Amino acid sequence: MKKFLCVCLCGILAAAMVTGCSKQEEDAAESSSTVKLGEYKGITYTPASTEVTDEDVDAEVQSLLDAHPTMTSVDRAAKLGDTVNIDYVGKLDGEAFDGGTASGTDLELGSGMFIDGFEDGLVGASKGDKLDLDLTFPDPYTNNPDMAGKAVVFEVTVNDVKESSPAELNEDFLTSYTEYTTVDEFMEGTRRQLEEYAQSQAESQMQYDIFMKVMDNAEINVSEKDVQAYYEDLYDTYKKQAEAFGIDLETMVGYYGMDLAAFETQLRSQAEEAVKQETVARAIAAEENITAEDADREALAEEFGYETVEAMEQDAGADMIESYILMDKVLDFLVANAVAE
Repeated sequence: MKKFLCVCLCGILAAAMVTGCSKQEEDAAESSSTVKLGEYKGITYTPASTEVTDEDVDAEVQSLLDAHPTMTSVDRAAKLGDTVNIDYVGKLDGEAFDGGTASGTDLELGSGMFIDGFEDGLVGASKGDKLDLDLTFPDPYTNNPDMAGKAVVFEVTVNDVKESSPAELNEDFLTSYTEYTTVDEFMEGTRRQLEEYAQSQAESQMQYDIFMKVMDNAEINVSEKDVQAYYEDLYDTYKKQAEAFGIDLETMVGYYGMDLAAFETQLRSQAEEAVKQETVARAIAAEENITAEDADREALAEEFGYETVEAMEQDAGADMIESYILMDKVLDFLVANAVAE
């Protein structure tokens, strides 16, 4: 089932896998969302290109080389762009604080991975140097709110200074970072992977285009009760994810550049779209006698790594699993009855 499925429905399935039987499932039999289907057979679509050019292959290869530059130890002072290997201990009022100590850490100077002043403080340092960096944590500091605005001292030991140079595509590089041993095999394998990806993307785009046309042709009346149930499932899941990271939901969505109000608005839009898509899919399934069979459930359980269908349904809920399978089979039906322009 590695294919396009509506984003919202996939999100709901993932939510169910985390939170268990959903409110949406509990209310499924009482759903009052309705749809009057329009044309859904013979939908036209324009196939996306699956061509992979030599330039595409070269760019992919270069991307891999850029991601793994050759690192060489140098006997000189560190400069921006170099990578230093360091041990450090962060101290607050003379005492080491949680999360402020590490050994053997590689840090690219200028990467912005550490708080302001840390990387700049190591510019000019050489192998074997020991430095005390007097720094202040930013305020606010979402990674560790307890340290926000605190003045600290990092005691740093420089173990090594390394400079990077472009990697060369040779046997040593291939055996270190790929499953290939010759350049010819690697180039052929890279082209094959790009072609498979292009084909997958084209299929996903085709499914999306067809289903969106079917949606446009339908007259859909969504139930606020159904939307609210989907919304609450999604909201609860994101809250649990935030709690797993030891932060609140507002802090987590802030990482994505959103405030909580904007996040809630977006989530409700997603829930409404999910209700619309599932309502259409279930209507087509009923019209065409498309059902979720035991073999479908077994295949999905295997895909998600469950030993049994029962274990999967215990986590996600039988109705949610059925929704997922029906959407997948309805998409197959729509594609089989579509026409390429």
